[in-house]
Amino acid sequence: MKYALIATDYTGEIFKGNFEEAPFYLIFDNDKFLEKIPGESLSNIDLSEYILIGSKISDEYKDKLIKLNVDSIISDFENLYSAKAFYLDFLKKVEVFEKYSSEYESWFEENKFVYLSEIEALKMAAPSEGKGLEVGVGSGRFAKPLGISFGVEPSDKMAQIARDRGINVYKGLAEDLPFPDEEFDFVLLAVTICFVNDPEKSLSEAKRVLKNGSRLIVAIVDKESELGRLYLDRQSNSVFYKNARFFSSEEVIELFNKIGIRFAGAIQVLFDRSVNDLDYVQKPESGYGRGAFVVIVGEKV
Repeated sequence: MKYALIATDYTGEIFKGNFEEAPFYLIFDNDKFLEKIPGESLSNIDLSEYILIGSKISDEYKDKLIKLNVDSIISDFENLYSAKAFYLDFLKKVEVFEKYSSEYESWFEENKFVYLSEIEALKMAAPSEGKGLEVGVGSGRFAKPLGISFGVEPSDKMAQIARDRGINVYKGLAEDLPFPDEEFDFVLLAVTICFVNDPEKSLSEAKRVLKNGSRLIVAIVDKESELGRLYLDRQSNSVFYKNARFFSSEEVIELFNKIGIRFAGAIQVLFDRSVNDLDYVQKPESGYGRGAFVVIVGEKV
């Protein structure tokens, strides 16, 4: 993975101004700081070799990074330690999807009816028209059948598979979406919130890029369901869910309330503890509390 390029002030702490105006930059790898670079040298660096980390960034510079396809993590970090911790956690989560992208794709083929049942539930929530965005689009397995044209994805390998499926994929994080305010008619996070570093900020970013009156759709494996509890029991041995944080439907609704998204309903499917032998497409039902896969719908008001 790429090294981090962290914006710092004169004391060596995280710089609180715009990333491109920092007096110094620290190059950091998995376990140590490698080099300190003066701010005036930024223009001489090949930024594509790094993940840029800072507390703020100007809109103009952010647009430049998007055009250059440069990775960045911009968040209101409290200090250098929190920025470093965020970066290391990010690497750990993305590395799984970089390393096991083939296994990820195979799961959908091997669990065809589980996947198709989930798609049926999502179709009941996602508008059939309008400009849609999937945050954490992965390989495009949900975006493609739902007619979603835009995605955000931090994993290079997964993003390329999604592009091959015709999705316009932008490199980025849920906590820092590379889009202007009120850009989309609906935003989907399908089994993504369990992998983000900051769930509340991720949903706040989704709200920011939504038009007023539009839908925020969050799909989860509900930890209170029978299947969810089974996943939790086996979490330490799971390739993909080892570093995940599972949510209940109630917890997602509580997050909606915190960021000012109106809860508009839920759809559930996968009603059996064991879905390995599922040989038909299950019919989704409204509500939550019985199905393992729950699609929670909110509205920006």
